[in-house]
Amino acid sequence: MKILGFSGGVKIGNQDSAAALVLDGELVAAAEEERFLGIKFANGRLPRRAAEFCLRHAGLTMRDIDTVVFAGATYDDFEAILERFLVFQFGYAPRVVLADHHASHAASTYFGSGWDESLVLTMDRSGDRQATTISVGKDGQLQPLLNYGRENSLGLYYSAVTQFLGFESDSDEYKVMGMAAYGKPTYDLSHVLEVTDEGYRFHCDFIRGVQDGKPGPSKQERLFDSFPLPVAPRIPGSPITQAHFDVAASAQHQLEQAVLQLVRRQVQATGIRRVCVAGGVGLNCLLNQRLREADFVDEVYAPPVCSDAGLALGAAYLQSAEQGDRPVSLPHAYWGPEFSNEMIREVLDRAKLQYTETPDPAAAAVERIAANKIIGWFQGRMEYGPRALGNRSILASPRQADMKDRINKRVKFRDEFRPFAPSLLAPDLETYFHHAAVSPYMTQTFTAREALEQSAPATVHADGTSRPQSVFAETNPEFARLIRLFGEQTGVPVVLNTSLNAYNDPIACEPHQALRSFFATGMDSLIMGNFVLDKSN
Repeated sequence: MKILGFSGGVKIGNQDSAAALVLDGELVAAAEEERFLGIKFANGRLPRRAAEFCLRHAGLTMRDIDTVVFAGATYDDFEAILERFLVFQFGYAPRVVLADHHASHAASTYFGSGWDESLVLTMDRSGDRQATTISVGKDGQLQPLLNYGRENSLGLYYSAVTQFLGFESDSDEYKVMGMAAYGKPTYDLSHVLEVTDEGYRFHCDFIRGVQDGKPGPSKQERLFDSFPLPVAPRIPGSPITQAHFDVAASAQHQLEQAVLQLVRRQVQATGIRRVCVAGGVGLNCLLNQRLREADFVDEVYAPPVCSDAGLALGAAYLQSAEQGDRPVSLPHAYWGPEFSNEMIREVLDRAKLQYTETPDPAAAAVERIAANKIIGWFQGRMEYGPRALGNRSILASPRQADMKDRINKRVKFRDEFRPFAPSLLAPDLETYFHHAAVSPYMTQTFTAREALEQSAPATVHADGTSRPQSVFAETNPEFARLIRLFGEQTGVPVVLNTSLNAYNDPIACEPHQALRSFFATGMDSLIMGNFVLDKSN
Protein backbone atom coordinates (compact mmCIF):
# COMPACT_ATOMS: atom_id res chain seq x y z
CA MET A 1 0.00 0.00 0.00
CA LYS A 2 1.09 3.58 -0.71
CA ILE A 3 0.48 5.65 2.42
CA LEU A 4 1.26 9.37 2.76
CA GLY A 5 1.36 10.60 6.36
CA PHE A 6 0.79 14.24 7.32
CA SER A 7 1.43 16.29 10.45
CA GLY A 8 0.85 20.00 11.06
CA GLY A 9 -2.51 21.71 10.74
CA VAL A 10 -4.24 24.93 9.81
CA LYS A 11 -4.33 26.73 13.17
CA ILE A 12 -1.49 28.89 14.46
CA GLY A 13 -0.90 26.48 17.35
CA ASN A 14 -0.27 23.56 14.96
CA GLN A 15 3.44 23.15 14.28
CA ASP A 16 6.04 20.68 12.99
CA SER A 17 4.29 20.15 9.67
CA ALA A 18 5.79 17.17 7.83
CA ALA A 19 5.06 14.49 5.26
CA ALA A 20 6.24 10.87 5.19
CA LEU A 21 5.72 8.37 2.38
CA VAL A 22 5.51 4.68 3.34
CA LEU A 23 5.35 2.07 0.56
CA ASP A 24 4.39 -1.46 1.57
CA GLY A 25 5.39 -0.72 5.16
CA GLU A 26 8.76 0.87 4.34
CA LEU A 27 9.62 4.56 4.63
CA VAL A 28 11.05 5.93 1.36
CA ALA A 29 10.89 9.72 1.86
CA ALA A 30 10.12 12.19 4.64
CA ALA A 31 10.69 15.88 5.23
CA GLU A 32 9.54 18.81 7.33
CA GLU A 33 7.73 21.74 5.76
CA GLU A 34 9.86 24.29 7.62
CA ARG A 35 12.94 23.25 5.60
CA PHE A 36 11.29 24.29 2.33
CA LEU A 37 9.55 27.40 3.69
CA GLY A 38 12.55 28.65 5.66
CA ILE A 39 10.17 29.35 8.58
CA LYS A 40 10.91 27.57 11.84
CA PHE A 41 8.19 25.08 12.86
CA ALA A 42 5.93 26.06 9.90
CA ASN A 43 3.10 26.99 12.28
CA GLY A 44 -0.42 26.66 10.91
CA ARG A 45 0.68 24.85 7.74
CA LEU A 46 -0.06 21.60 6.03
CA PRO A 47 2.96 20.00 4.32
CA ARG A 48 2.41 20.90 0.66
CA ARG A 49 6.08 21.23 -0.30
CA ALA A 50 7.14 18.27 1.82
CA ALA A 51 4.44 16.12 0.20
CA GLU A 52 5.50 17.28 -3.27
CA PHE A 53 9.05 16.20 -2.49
CA CYS A 54 7.98 12.77 -1.21
CA LEU A 55 5.90 12.10 -4.32
CA ARG A 56 8.59 13.38 -6.68
CA HIS A 57 11.28 11.29 -4.99
CA ALA A 58 9.21 8.12 -5.43
CA GLY A 59 8.14 8.98 -8.99
CA LEU A 60 4.48 9.11 -7.96
CA THR A 61 1.56 11.52 -8.16
CA MET A 62 -1.21 12.02 -5.64
CA ARG A 63 -3.44 9.78 -7.77
CA ASP A 64 -1.08 6.88 -7.03
CA ILE A 65 -1.55 7.22 -3.25
CA ASP A 66 -3.97 4.80 -1.59
CA THR A 67 -4.48 6.78 1.64
CA VAL A 68 -3.50 10.13 3.12
CA VAL A 69 -3.49 9.89 6.91
CA PHE A 70 -3.31 12.84 9.30
CA ALA A 71 -2.47 12.58 13.01
CA GLY A 72 -5.40 14.37 14.63
CA ALA A 73 -8.39 12.14 15.36
CA THR A 74 -10.38 14.78 17.28
CA TYR A 75 -9.90 17.67 14.84
CA ASP A 76 -13.29 19.04 13.79
CA ASP A 77 -14.32 18.35 10.18
CA PHE A 78 -10.68 17.72 9.28
CA GLU A 79 -11.27 15.03 6.67
CA ALA A 80 -13.18 17.61 4.61
CA ILE A 81 -10.46 20.23 5.18
CA LEU A 82 -7.79 17.80 3.99
CA GLU A 83 -9.80 16.76 0.94
CA ARG A 84 -10.23 20.40 -0.12
CA PHE A 85 -6.53 21.03 0.49
CA LEU A 86 -5.49 18.02 -1.59
CA VAL A 87 -7.81 18.83 -4.49
CA PHE A 88 -6.65 22.47 -4.50
CA GLN A 89 -2.92 21.73 -4.22
CA PHE A 90 -2.63 18.41 -6.10
CA GLY A 91 -5.79 18.18 -8.21
CA TYR A 92 -6.91 14.99 -6.52
CA ALA A 93 -7.80 13.69 -3.04
CA PRO A 94 -7.18 10.02 -2.23
CA ARG A 95 -8.96 8.35 0.67
CA VAL A 96 -8.39 10.50 3.78
CA VAL A 97 -8.33 9.11 7.34
CA LEU A 98 -7.43 10.56 10.73
CA ALA A 99 -5.20 8.80 13.26
CA ASP A 100 -4.87 9.39 17.00
CA HIS A 101 -2.06 11.76 17.95
CA HIS A 102 -0.43 9.67 20.68
CA ALA A 103 -1.01 6.37 18.87
CA SER A 104 0.92 7.93 15.98
CA HIS A 105 3.76 8.96 18.31
CA ALA A 106 3.79 5.43 19.71
CA ALA A 107 3.89 3.88 16.24
CA SER A 108 6.75 6.11 15.11
CA THR A 109 9.02 4.85 17.89
CA TYR A 110 7.83 1.25 18.29
CA PHE A 111 7.89 0.33 14.61
CA GLY A 112 10.99 2.46 14.08
CA SER A 113 12.87 0.53 16.76
CA GLY A 114 12.42 -2.83 15.09
CA TRP A 115 11.88 -4.45 18.51
CA ASP A 116 9.29 -7.20 18.80
CA GLU A 117 8.35 -6.17 22.35
CA SER A 118 8.74 -2.98 24.37
CA LEU A 119 7.01 -0.49 26.60
CA VAL A 120 6.10 2.55 24.53
CA LEU A 121 6.07 5.91 26.33
CA THR A 122 4.74 9.07 24.64
CA MET A 123 4.88 12.48 26.34
CA ASP A 124 4.10 15.95 25.04
CA ARG A 125 2.07 19.04 25.78
CA SER A 126 -1.14 17.48 24.46
CA GLY A 127 -2.65 15.89 21.39
CA ASP A 128 -6.16 14.57 20.86
CA ARG A 129 -6.83 15.45 24.53
CA GLN A 130 -4.03 13.28 25.89
CA ALA A 131 -0.59 14.27 27.17
CA THR A 132 1.13 11.04 28.29
CA THR A 133 0.47 7.45 27.27
CA ILE A 134 2.06 4.08 27.89
CA SER A 135 1.42 1.12 25.62
CA VAL A 136 2.84 -2.33 25.10
CA GLY A 137 4.21 -2.96 21.66
CA LYS A 138 4.29 -6.66 20.88
CA ASP A 139 4.34 -8.66 17.66
CA GLY A 140 3.53 -5.62 15.53
CA GLN A 141 0.58 -4.50 17.69
CA LEU A 142 0.18 -1.62 20.17
CA GLN A 143 -1.93 -2.27 23.27
CA PRO A 144 -2.69 0.84 25.41
CA LEU A 145 -2.05 0.54 29.17
CA LEU A 146 -2.75 4.02 30.55
CA ASN A 147 -3.01 7.66 29.59
CA TYR A 148 -2.89 11.05 31.26
CA GLY A 149 -5.03 13.96 30.09
CA ARG A 150 -3.92 17.50 29.32
CA GLU A 151 -4.31 18.54 32.95
CA ASN A 152 -1.46 16.10 33.74
CA SER A 153 0.83 17.23 30.94
CA LEU A 154 4.58 16.90 31.42
CA GLY A 155 5.05 19.02 28.32
CA LEU A 156 2.89 21.79 29.77
CA TYR A 157 4.86 21.60 33.02
CA TYR A 158 8.16 22.02 31.19
CA SER A 159 6.74 24.75 28.93
CA ALA A 160 5.65 26.73 31.98
CA VAL A 161 9.16 26.48 33.41
CA THR A 162 10.53 27.55 30.03
CA GLN A 163 8.40 30.69 30.12
CA PHE A 164 9.26 31.30 33.77
CA LEU A 165 12.91 31.40 32.75
CA GLY A 166 12.22 34.00 30.06
CA PHE A 167 12.13 31.78 26.98
CA GLU A 168 9.44 30.86 24.44
CA SER A 169 7.27 27.83 25.09
CA ASP A 170 6.97 25.09 22.46
CA SER A 171 10.32 26.27 21.14
CA ASP A 172 13.03 26.86 23.77
CA GLU A 173 12.58 23.94 26.15
CA TYR A 174 16.00 22.63 25.10
CA LYS A 175 17.53 25.81 26.60
CA VAL A 176 16.17 24.84 30.02
CA MET A 177 17.72 21.41 29.62
CA GLY A 178 21.05 23.05 28.75
CA MET A 179 20.81 25.45 31.69
CA ALA A 180 20.24 22.59 34.13
CA ALA A 181 23.90 21.58 33.91
CA TYR A 182 24.93 24.90 35.44
CA GLY A 183 22.59 24.69 38.45
CA LYS A 184 21.68 22.54 41.42
CA PRO A 185 18.20 21.15 42.18
CA THR A 186 17.80 23.37 45.23
CA TYR A 187 14.10 24.18 44.77
CA ASP A 188 11.45 21.65 45.77
CA LEU A 189 8.94 21.39 42.91
CA SER A 190 6.97 18.46 44.31
CA HIS A 191 4.01 20.79 44.94
CA VAL A 192 3.95 21.46 41.19
CA LEU A 193 4.85 18.03 39.81
CA GLU A 194 4.13 15.43 42.46
CA VAL A 195 5.63 11.94 42.26
CA THR A 196 2.92 9.42 43.17
CA ASP A 197 2.79 5.66 43.66
CA GLU A 198 1.57 5.16 40.08
CA GLY A 199 3.63 7.89 38.44
CA TYR A 200 2.96 11.58 38.85
CA ARG A 201 0.39 14.33 39.20
CA PHE A 202 0.78 17.81 37.73
CA HIS A 203 -0.82 20.39 40.02
CA CYS A 204 -1.79 22.74 37.23
CA ASP A 205 -4.14 25.08 39.10
CA PHE A 206 -1.80 28.00 38.37
CA ILE A 207 -1.85 27.33 34.58
CA ARG A 208 -4.31 29.38 32.56
CA GLY A 209 -6.73 27.70 30.16
CA VAL A 210 -6.47 24.15 31.54
CA GLN A 211 -8.88 23.70 34.43
CA ASP A 212 -11.54 26.15 33.24
CA GLY A 213 -11.60 24.85 29.68
CA LYS A 214 -10.93 28.28 28.19
CA PRO A 215 -8.42 28.70 25.35
CA GLY A 216 -4.81 28.84 26.46
CA PRO A 217 -2.83 32.06 26.13
CA SER A 218 -0.90 32.96 23.01
CA LYS A 219 2.87 32.61 22.90
CA GLN A 220 3.16 36.34 23.63
CA GLU A 221 1.58 35.74 27.05
CA ARG A 222 2.61 33.60 29.98
CA LEU A 223 0.85 30.34 30.66
CA PHE A 224 0.50 31.43 34.28
CA ASP A 225 -0.28 34.52 36.33
CA SER A 226 1.88 33.47 39.26
CA PHE A 227 4.34 30.57 39.44
CA PRO A 228 4.62 28.83 42.83
CA LEU A 229 8.36 29.46 43.30
CA PRO A 230 10.19 31.90 45.63
CA VAL A 231 11.97 33.44 42.63
CA ALA A 232 10.67 36.17 40.34
CA PRO A 233 10.08 35.12 36.72
CA ARG A 234 12.89 36.21 34.44
CA ILE A 235 12.03 38.95 31.96
CA PRO A 236 13.01 37.82 28.45
CA GLY A 237 16.40 39.23 27.50
CA SER A 238 17.39 40.10 31.06
CA PRO A 239 20.52 38.59 32.70
CA ILE A 240 20.43 34.94 33.73
CA THR A 241 21.30 34.50 37.42
CA GLN A 242 22.41 31.48 39.39
CA ALA A 243 18.87 31.24 40.77
CA HIS A 244 17.61 30.74 37.22
CA PHE A 245 20.13 27.97 36.59
CA ASP A 246 19.01 26.34 39.86
CA VAL A 247 15.34 26.54 38.80
CA ALA A 248 16.23 24.80 35.55
CA ALA A 249 18.12 22.06 37.41
CA SER A 250 15.24 21.64 39.87
CA ALA A 251 12.64 21.40 37.09
CA GLN A 252 14.72 18.87 35.17
CA HIS A 253 15.27 16.77 38.30
CA GLN A 254 11.54 16.68 39.11
CA LEU A 255 10.67 15.69 35.54
CA GLU A 256 13.16 12.82 35.70
CA GLN A 257 11.80 11.56 39.03
CA ALA A 258 8.21 11.63 37.77
CA VAL A 259 8.97 9.73 34.56
CA LEU A 260 11.23 7.22 36.30
CA GLN A 261 8.44 6.38 38.74
CA LEU A 262 5.90 6.08 35.94
CA VAL A 263 8.09 3.68 33.96
CA ARG A 264 9.19 1.75 37.07
CA ARG A 265 5.59 0.84 37.88
CA GLN A 266 4.85 -0.31 34.34
CA VAL A 267 8.03 -2.39 34.18
CA GLN A 268 6.97 -4.03 37.45
CA ALA A 269 3.50 -4.69 36.07
CA THR A 270 4.54 -6.05 32.67
CA GLY A 271 8.09 -7.36 33.12
CA ILE A 272 9.08 -5.54 29.91
CA ARG A 273 12.43 -3.76 30.32
CA ARG A 274 12.87 -2.16 26.91
CA VAL A 275 11.42 1.35 26.50
CA CYS A 276 10.60 3.28 23.32
CA VAL A 277 9.95 7.01 23.77
CA ALA A 278 8.38 9.69 21.55
CA GLY A 279 6.59 13.03 21.79
CA GLY A 280 8.18 16.40 22.45
CA VAL A 281 9.29 15.45 25.97
CA GLY A 282 11.10 12.52 24.36
CA LEU A 283 13.58 15.08 22.97
CA ASN A 284 14.80 15.60 26.54
CA CYS A 285 18.02 13.64 26.11
CA LEU A 286 18.98 13.96 29.81
CA LEU A 287 15.72 12.26 30.73
CA ASN A 288 16.46 9.52 28.20
CA GLN A 289 19.84 8.97 29.85
CA ARG A 290 18.22 8.61 33.27
CA LEU A 291 15.81 6.04 31.84
CA ARG A 292 18.57 4.11 30.08
CA GLU A 293 20.71 3.97 33.23
CA ALA A 294 17.85 2.97 35.54
CA ASP A 295 18.36 -0.49 37.03
CA PHE A 296 14.89 -1.57 35.86
CA VAL A 297 15.49 -0.66 32.17
CA ASP A 298 17.66 -2.61 29.72
CA GLU A 299 17.47 -0.41 26.61
CA VAL A 300 15.94 2.88 25.44
CA TYR A 301 15.07 3.79 21.86
CA ALA A 302 14.39 7.42 20.95
CA PRO A 303 13.78 7.98 17.21
CA PRO A 304 15.17 10.92 15.20
CA VAL A 305 11.70 12.51 15.11
CA CYS A 306 10.28 12.50 18.64
CA SER A 307 8.61 15.85 17.90
CA ASP A 308 5.26 16.30 16.16
CA ALA A 309 7.08 16.03 12.81
CA GLY A 310 7.30 12.33 13.65
CA LEU A 311 3.51 12.10 13.66
CA ALA A 312 3.59 11.95 9.86
CA LEU A 313 5.71 8.80 10.01
CA GLY A 314 3.76 7.28 12.89
CA ALA A 315 0.39 7.89 11.27
CA ALA A 316 1.64 6.33 8.03
CA TYR A 317 3.00 3.33 9.95
CA LEU A 318 -0.36 2.88 11.70
CA GLN A 319 -2.34 3.01 8.49
CA SER A 320 0.12 0.75 6.72
CA ALA A 321 -0.24 -1.87 9.47
CA GLU A 322 -4.02 -1.52 9.39
CA GLN A 323 -3.96 -2.22 5.64
CA GLY A 324 -2.01 -5.44 6.19
CA ASP A 325 1.61 -4.34 5.71
CA ARG A 326 4.28 -4.92 8.38
CA PRO A 327 6.08 -1.61 9.05
CA VAL A 328 9.84 -1.83 8.50
CA SER A 329 12.21 -0.46 11.16
CA LEU A 330 14.05 2.81 10.64
CA PRO A 331 17.69 2.24 9.58
CA HIS A 332 18.75 5.91 9.52
CA ALA A 333 17.44 9.50 9.42
CA TYR A 334 18.40 10.51 5.86
CA TRP A 335 15.03 10.73 4.09
CA GLY A 336 14.95 14.26 2.65
CA PRO A 337 16.04 15.91 -0.63
CA GLU A 338 19.51 15.60 -2.13
CA PHE A 339 21.19 17.67 -4.82
CA SER A 340 23.55 16.59 -7.59
CA ASN A 341 26.83 18.36 -8.32
CA GLU A 342 25.25 19.79 -11.46
CA MET A 343 22.41 21.30 -9.44
CA ILE A 344 24.83 22.75 -6.86
CA ARG A 345 27.10 24.20 -9.58
CA GLU A 346 24.11 25.93 -11.17
CA VAL A 347 23.29 27.65 -7.88
CA LEU A 348 26.91 28.71 -7.32
CA ASP A 349 27.28 30.09 -10.85
CA ARG A 350 23.99 31.93 -10.64
CA ALA A 351 25.26 33.62 -7.46
CA LYS A 352 28.54 34.51 -9.27
CA LEU A 353 30.64 32.89 -6.55
CA GLN A 354 34.24 31.77 -6.66
CA TYR A 355 34.73 28.13 -5.71
CA THR A 356 37.03 25.20 -6.28
CA GLU A 357 36.12 21.63 -7.14
CA THR A 358 37.55 18.66 -5.26
CA PRO A 359 37.40 14.94 -6.03
CA ASP A 360 37.52 14.21 -2.28
CA PRO A 361 35.15 16.36 -0.17
CA ALA A 362 35.92 14.44 3.04
CA ALA A 363 39.67 15.07 2.72
CA ALA A 364 39.06 18.75 1.94
CA ALA A 365 36.89 19.00 5.06
CA VAL A 366 39.46 17.29 7.29
CA GLU A 367 42.21 19.62 6.07
CA ARG A 368 40.20 22.63 7.20
CA ILE A 369 38.80 21.16 10.43
CA ALA A 370 42.29 20.11 11.53
CA ALA A 371 43.39 23.72 10.94
CA ASN A 372 40.66 24.85 13.40
CA LYS A 373 38.37 26.15 10.67
CA ILE A 374 34.60 26.06 11.12
CA ILE A 375 33.02 24.52 8.04
CA GLY A 376 29.58 23.95 6.59
CA TRP A 377 29.05 20.38 5.32
CA PHE A 378 26.23 19.84 2.78
CA GLN A 379 26.04 16.31 1.38
CA GLY A 380 23.50 13.65 0.44
CA ARG A 381 19.90 13.50 1.63
CA MET A 382 18.67 15.92 4.28
CA GLU A 383 17.96 14.59 7.76
CA TYR A 384 14.40 14.00 8.98
CA GLY A 385 14.14 15.42 12.50
CA PRO A 386 15.63 18.32 14.47
CA ARG A 387 19.25 17.08 14.56
CA ALA A 388 21.92 17.52 11.91
CA LEU A 389 23.48 14.08 11.56
CA GLY A 390 26.30 14.65 9.11
CA ASN A 391 24.52 15.74 5.92
CA ARG A 392 23.43 19.30 6.79
CA SER A 393 26.01 20.08 9.48
CA ILE A 394 28.46 22.64 10.75
CA LEU A 395 31.65 20.81 11.70
CA ALA A 396 34.69 21.82 13.73
CA SER A 397 37.56 20.39 15.72
CA PRO A 398 36.55 19.50 19.30
CA ARG A 399 40.13 19.56 20.59
CA GLN A 400 40.08 23.11 22.03
CA ALA A 401 37.50 23.89 24.71
CA ASP A 402 36.99 27.44 23.40
CA MET A 403 35.66 26.13 20.08
CA LYS A 404 32.22 25.94 21.71
CA ASP A 405 32.31 29.64 22.53
CA ARG A 406 33.65 30.55 19.08
CA ILE A 407 30.77 28.79 17.33
CA ASN A 408 28.11 30.09 19.71
CA LYS A 409 29.37 33.64 19.24
CA ARG A 410 30.44 33.73 15.58
CA VAL A 411 28.13 31.23 13.88
CA LYS A 412 25.08 30.20 15.89
CA PHE A 413 24.50 33.52 17.74
CA ARG A 414 23.05 31.72 20.73
CA ASP A 415 23.35 31.44 24.51
CA GLU A 416 26.84 30.65 25.76
CA PHE A 417 25.57 27.80 27.95
CA ARG A 418 24.39 25.80 24.90
CA PRO A 419 26.50 22.66 24.27
CA PHE A 420 27.58 20.96 21.04
CA ALA A 421 27.52 17.30 20.14
CA PRO A 422 30.33 14.92 19.17
CA SER A 423 30.02 12.66 16.14
CA LEU A 424 32.14 9.52 16.23
CA LEU A 425 32.22 6.06 14.73
CA ALA A 426 30.03 3.56 16.57
CA PRO A 427 32.94 1.24 17.53
CA ASP A 428 34.59 4.11 19.44
CA LEU A 429 31.65 4.77 21.77
CA GLU A 430 33.00 2.62 24.60
CA THR A 431 36.35 4.45 24.48
CA TYR A 432 34.74 7.80 25.18
CA PHE A 433 31.57 7.15 27.20
CA HIS A 434 30.47 5.31 30.32
CA HIS A 435 27.57 2.87 29.81
CA ALA A 436 27.91 3.32 26.05
CA ALA A 437 25.04 2.32 23.78
CA VAL A 438 24.23 2.94 20.14
CA SER A 439 22.70 6.40 19.72
CA PRO A 440 22.65 7.44 16.04
CA TYR A 441 20.16 10.31 16.39
CA MET A 442 21.55 12.53 19.20
CA THR A 443 18.49 11.78 21.33
CA GLN A 444 20.33 10.57 24.46
CA THR A 445 23.15 11.92 26.60
CA PHE A 446 26.00 9.87 28.04
CA THR A 447 28.54 10.55 30.76
CA ALA A 448 31.89 11.29 29.14
CA ARG A 449 35.02 9.38 30.03
CA GLU A 450 38.25 11.20 30.77
CA ALA A 451 39.45 10.38 27.25
CA LEU A 452 36.73 12.61 25.75
CA GLU A 453 37.18 15.37 28.32
CA GLN A 454 40.88 15.56 27.50
CA SER A 455 40.85 15.07 23.73
CA ALA A 456 37.51 16.67 22.74
CA PRO A 457 36.57 19.13 25.53
CA ALA A 458 34.42 21.30 23.23
CA THR A 459 31.84 18.51 23.13
CA VAL A 460 31.56 17.91 26.90
CA HIS A 461 28.86 19.86 28.74
CA ALA A 462 29.23 21.44 32.18
CA ASP A 463 27.70 18.38 33.86
CA GLY A 464 30.19 16.02 32.23
CA THR A 465 27.73 14.65 29.66
CA SER A 466 27.63 14.70 25.88
CA ARG A 467 24.91 13.99 23.32
CA PRO A 468 26.84 11.85 20.81
CA GLN A 469 25.96 10.69 17.34
CA SER A 470 27.19 7.16 16.70
CA VAL A 471 28.00 7.07 12.98
CA PHE A 472 27.85 3.96 10.79
CA ALA A 473 29.68 3.58 7.49
CA GLU A 474 26.75 1.50 6.21
CA THR A 475 24.29 4.41 6.44
CA ASN A 476 26.58 7.43 5.93
CA PRO A 477 29.84 6.34 4.32
CA GLU A 478 31.15 9.81 3.44
CA PHE A 479 30.66 11.24 6.92
CA ALA A 480 32.10 8.10 8.50
CA ARG A 481 35.15 8.43 6.25
CA LEU A 482 35.55 12.09 7.24
CA ILE A 483 35.62 11.14 10.91
CA ARG A 484 38.07 8.32 10.28
CA LEU A 485 40.42 10.59 8.28
CA PHE A 486 40.26 13.25 11.00
CA GLY A 487 41.18 10.64 13.59
CA GLU A 488 44.09 9.39 11.51
CA GLN A 489 45.44 12.94 11.10
CA THR A 490 44.90 14.22 14.66
CA GLY A 491 44.61 11.13 16.85
CA VAL A 492 41.07 12.21 17.84
CA PRO A 493 38.37 10.35 15.84
CA VAL A 494 35.67 12.80 16.94
CA VAL A 495 34.25 15.91 15.25
CA LEU A 496 32.08 18.63 16.73
CA ASN A 497 28.75 18.60 14.90
CA THR A 498 25.88 21.11 14.95
CA SER A 499 23.12 21.99 12.50
CA LEU A 500 23.74 23.98 9.31
CA ASN A 501 21.73 27.05 10.17
CA ALA A 502 21.92 30.30 12.09
CA TYR A 503 19.81 31.23 15.09
CA ASN A 504 16.04 30.77 14.56
CA ASP A 505 16.41 29.46 10.98
CA PRO A 506 15.50 25.88 10.08
CA ILE A 507 18.31 23.54 9.05
CA ALA A 508 19.36 24.30 5.48
CA CYS A 509 17.65 22.04 2.97
CA GLU A 510 18.65 23.49 -0.40
CA PRO A 511 21.98 24.89 -1.66
CA HIS A 512 20.84 28.52 -1.63
CA GLN A 513 19.82 28.16 2.03
CA ALA A 514 23.26 26.80 2.90
CA LEU A 515 24.85 29.78 1.12
CA ARG A 516 22.72 32.19 3.13
CA SER A 517 23.85 30.62 6.40
CA PHE A 518 27.47 30.58 5.22
CA PHE A 519 27.63 34.26 4.26
CA ALA A 520 25.53 35.46 7.20
CA THR A 521 27.76 33.81 9.82
CA GLY A 522 31.39 33.34 10.77
CA MET A 523 31.83 29.99 9.06
CA ASP A 524 35.22 29.76 7.36
CA SER A 525 34.39 27.29 4.58
CA LEU A 526 31.45 25.55 2.98
CA ILE A 527 31.69 22.20 1.20
CA MET A 528 28.62 21.33 -0.90
CA GLY A 529 28.89 18.17 -2.90
CA ASN A 530 32.30 18.39 -4.60
CA PHE A 531 32.51 22.19 -4.36
CA VAL A 532 34.52 24.16 -1.80
CA LEU A 533 34.00 27.80 -0.85
CA ASP A 534 36.59 29.50 1.39
CA LYS A 535 36.36 32.93 2.97
CA SER A 536 39.41 35.13 3.17
CA ASN A 537 40.14 37.12 6.32
